[in-house]
Amino acid sequence: MLPKLLHFYLFLTLAAGFIIGVIVASYTLSQGFVGVDLGIHDTQFTNSTSDDLSSAAWNESLVIEPSIEPATPDLASVAWNESLGFGEVLYVSMPDRTDRQDAMTLAASMSGLKLKLINGVVGESISVKAVPDNNANKWTLRLTELGCWRAHADAWRYLIDSNIETALIIEDDIDWDKNVHRIFQDLSSQMQNNTLRLVPPTEHEQTSAPYGLDWDVLIMGQCYDTAHPKRLDLVHIYDDPNVPSRKDTEEVFLKQMESLGVKGNDVGKKRLISPAYGPICTMGYAITRRGAQRLLLNLSYLNLRGPVDMDMMWNLQEGKIRGYSVTPPPFTAWRTGGQKDSDNKHDPKLPVSVKGNGGGWSSNIKSSARIAMINELAMNNWMDYTKKATPPESEKQTGKENNEKQTGKGNNEKQTGKGSNEKQTGKGNNGKQTGQGNNGERKGNGTKGS
Repeated sequence: MLPKLLHFYLFLTLAAGFIIGVIVASYTLSQGFVGVDLGIHDTQFTNSTSDDLSSAAWNESLVIEPSIEPATPDLASVAWNESLGFGEVLYVSMPDRTDRQDAMTLAASMSGLKLKLINGVVGESISVKAVPDNNANKWTLRLTELGCWRAHADAWRYLIDSNIETALIIEDDIDWDKNVHRIFQDLSSQMQNNTLRLVPPTEHEQTSAPYGLDWDVLIMGQCYDTAHPKRLDLVHIYDDPNVPSRKDTEEVFLKQMESLGVKGNDVGKKRLISPAYGPICTMGYAITRRGAQRLLLNLSYLNLRGPVDMDMMWNLQEGKIRGYSVTPPPFTAWRTGGQKDSDNKHDPKLPVSVKGNGGGWSSNIKSSARIAMINELAMNNWMDYTKKATPPESEKQTGKENNEKQTGKGNNEKQTGKGSNEKQTGKGNNGKQTGQGNNGERKGNGTKGS
């Protein structure tokens, strides 16, 4: 009896093992097919032009969606961010010019920009030992010029100390076009296809540098400029719907544009990029990390031969730094008249302001962001209430409507003089009353006011 039971249990054990084996084999086989399927997905995903998708993006939708476009064509759209596609936007302002800081904060907020303040420097505060050498003895620097240089050098140093590749540096007394993002998107696209480059763009530039990195300075806020007289062939011209008209463009830029081939009907339609050679003023310019290093080397460590904008121009002309000029410039001076247009010490004999910001002006731009800002924020609250016009039946009246009790009531009520056509102390529906009905002129709280 016992051997038979052992045989029976052995048979059951073998049968259970066989069944379990079949189940495991089937499961393994099904997973094999799934693996093949995932292999197909993997192949299609690998062929995508994007290498940065996270693992969370692995799903069925990747198989049926069209291939992702390369990063380069869309790189110019970065100009719509709060730094116009640069690492940061820095603005230089003297600590006591809170009026200008208010203006820059307001204008930037209306244009979708974010600015970082770089404090201006009082020339008297700079130690004699901290003043760069001036072996060339080209210029005897005034204290105001020395302070201006130090503030810009601090901006260059900020870039070097940070983890950004480029910075846009502007001063606190400027204006720009209300369509600034569109202007810089177009500029970015042109810089990516710049025919003036000496070397092809690197893979990093093609994917991560909206304006390229083949320059040290990008001049965009000059008050004067000239092109290299022997290299007028070096120019990149492109269409820009936000270029100022001829009458809104200063003569110096009209002459520069004409020398580089933009004249006649092209003025007011074309903007151009050329190798920077003779720019004056530092109202707006961008720098790369290598540019910041070269500026700090040549305009601080080695020497400082003059005002910061003049020495920058000399370095460009000598070929010690590389740059491009954008003409007409996207940044320009905002002027109100009087001493507020300068950071020099106050002269009690001269007016502080002539026209004020409400009457200020700027040149070389098509649509002033500062003027647009005033118009966009303007309102007349009480006129808006008047236009809304509350319906008469909800208004409070000295005399109530037709069917209410009056000094003289309507046609069917007891009156001092009865009947619809009789003389009444207060008349019927259409008569003049101290407070009248629907159609009469009245005093009180209605649409004309009290």
